[in-house]
Amino acid sequence: MDQKKRFLSFPDQFRFGTSVSAFQVEGNAGVRKSDWDVFSSNRPGIIKPGEVGPQWWLKGKAESDIDSMAILGMQVQRLSFEWARIEPEEGKINREALNRYREIIDYLRKKQITPIVTLNHYTLPQWLAEKGSWENPHIVSAFEKYVSLIAYEFGDVTTWLTLNEPGILIEIAYLLPIFPPQHVGFLAAINARRHMISAHKHAYAVLKKNIPNASVSIAFSFRWYRPENPKDPLETIYANWVDYLDSLNYIDAVKDTIDFIGCNYYTGYFLNLNLNIFRFHFRLHRLQVVPPKTILFGEVRKPGAYMSDNGAPIVPGFFLELLRTLHKRYHKPIIITENGIADRRDYHRSFYQLTHLVSLWRALQEGIDVRQYLIWSSVDNLEWSEGYREEFGLVHVDAVSGKRTIRKSAYLYQDIVSAKGIAIQKLLTTYIQEEQQEKAEALINHLLTHHKKDALKNLVVERE
Repeated sequence: MDQKKRFLSFPDQFRFGTSVSAFQVEGNAGVRKSDWDVFSSNRPGIIKPGEVGPQWWLKGKAESDIDSMAILGMQVQRLSFEWARIEPEEGKINREALNRYREIIDYLRKKQITPIVTLNHYTLPQWLAEKGSWENPHIVSAFEKYVSLIAYEFGDVTTWLTLNEPGILIEIAYLLPIFPPQHVGFLAAINARRHMISAHKHAYAVLKKNIPNASVSIAFSFRWYRPENPKDPLETIYANWVDYLDSLNYIDAVKDTIDFIGCNYYTGYFLNLNLNIFRFHFRLHRLQVVPPKTILFGEVRKPGAYMSDNGAPIVPGFFLELLRTLHKRYHKPIIITENGIADRRDYHRSFYQLTHLVSLWRALQEGIDVRQYLIWSSVDNLEWSEGYREEFGLVHVDAVSGKRTIRKSAYLYQDIVSAKGIAIQKLLTTYIQEEQQEKAEALINHLLTHHKKDALKNLVVERE
């Protein structure tokens, strides 16, 4: 059968949506003093003069973007609550912040969009940062109290993520000096990891006690690594070891206190053991140190793969292999809590979305229990140390004026959501760049017909 003429339907119960985080979209209005406020204020290159971003804290801004998501047919919105707004000083609760989050949650429901709430998306109140951030065991009880308050105030929310990407935060805040607190050291990393895991377990217990029908997890980060030469047993062992240290070990640590796997996936890399192509490197951007794409040697970008603006290869086959691994290893439901691409020109985003959703459809056909798919992100936002330079949004936001423009790629997503499936030929000709169509068609055909279900013993991805 000609693959491009196929229509790939999603199950009726499957849900589509988008994601944001509080610090990245709220702007500086209102009361907030987080570690990232202090960090960014000491680094003027992050936010340029006049840049304000989406400004969701101002009434009407979030609501307007939610209207756009509703027009695009979104059914789920992931967002986070900013602890530094809710408890700007230890023990002092800011009722105005709780009220604002209640307004946003209620507006989502008004638009028939289901909220998923992240309780901690990297940032911490500055008063906690001054006590030692995640290295101080006090943070576990402080987090538990904060979660108890949120559970009481928002008992109508039923899907929760306690933490966002704990592995990434350990890597770039405690093993590399990129994110606050920039306290680099192996012991610091071990302590921070231990306290994050403990904080999650306490938060899980609180949420399950106070919201009996709550579904709780963590948004885990996955940069999926595979051996460049799948026939080399040492490279296979090396890639599997990296995947375990980079992501899977965090799931193992909490597997009895998660109800589903929150999956943040953007890209993947081949790894090899050829020391002649050692790729440990940093890229400097003014005064900011931007994290390398991996801190490991032997990183090999896929030959011929398209790249995002930040150099991440577009490799949807890796996404499929990741989903297979998660299903085989854990047998838990999966929610794709983030998947997206930095693409200011909106040149590759449609290609990225289409091929990744084909990979997801293939996973569903293999019996993998994926229940929701959320694109990062709803709108362009503050991308941490990169400021407003990297743009992931379905909706473009001018960082200075705040003007919104729905991107063409957003309408591809809208077409998939409204049709509850992928009309391959229509989407190829309507949304994919003409010079990309042949490659997209070949890749889709590969994903649907040739990508092995059990490639080698260790689920090694085939080179496409």
